[in-house]
Amino acid sequence: MIPSSPYSFCGIPVRFEYQAARKDTRHLIIVFSSIRKSPELLDFIHEKPLLSNNRSHILWVFDDFGPEYSYYLCHERRFEIQRAVVELIRIFKRSLGLHDTDCTAVGMSKGGTAAIMVGIEAGCSNIVASSPQIAIGDYLKNRKRFPIIEFMSGKGDDSDVQWLNRLVVDRITADPERSRNFYLLTSPYDPHCIDYLSTVQSRLDSYSNFNFISTASDLCRNHTQTLQYNVPLVLNILGLLAEGLRPRLGATSNGYGFDDSGHRDRHLLLSSRFGGSLE
Repeated sequence: MIPSSPYSFCGIPVRFEYQAARKDTRHLIIVFSSIRKSPELLDFIHEKPLLSNNRSHILWVFDDFGPEYSYYLCHERRFEIQRAVVELIRIFKRSLGLHDTDCTAVGMSKGGTAAIMVGIEAGCSNIVASSPQIAIGDYLKNRKRFPIIEFMSGKGDDSDVQWLNRLVVDRITADPERSRNFYLLTSPYDPHCIDYLSTVQSRLDSYSNFNFISTASDLCRNHTQTLQYNVPLVLNILGLLAEGLRPRLGATSNGYGFDDSGHRDRHLLLSSRFGGSLE
């Protein structure tokens, strides 16, 4: 039986929105949201119904577990929030008669980080992460989002920042399931992802279908521009996954080059400052 919102697990209420599948589609997409002006705003839904043509079951989960964002993970280093979200996903899978291979976790920015962390924990076979923060602590510290650091870790000193920095790397490193279909999108001007990619690159490469898309475009000169540029590509990947297809893209580049060069392939051969860690 599909639960109603909010779903409560061990005293943690999880609010969500749900769209039922159409036609004969047997797939569930779980959407984790980025940092927005308000936790009431969900990605891919409120400004425009961007997933309206996707025939999957779609589950949007709110990140409003306290006065500050939690990355769907923890409060004062206790992971009851993540456990509650994971249990909600498992209930949906059971209620809909779906397997792990029928499930995709997706998100942009903070949502991309959550798609990795929670998606692995929930057993989702497909992960689509657009410009995720690999080092959560450094990102929040540099953006002066100290209330989020304190909410998640309990304090806000350097040891808390370093603890947050290890979460994504440790989760990917410890993942026993290397057959996931993993899609990571970023750009050379997305420092929250590209500057830390080397810390986890070898483990990402060990996934049997790890796909890295690095955007080469003059329209992607910062984190936000990279996210916005790649929304259509994310939607197309989700469309393929919803149809039971698992594209293998490998390490590649989208966009049409910097400075009107048009040489997309050059992007992967640039210096480490521009993503050359993949060489």
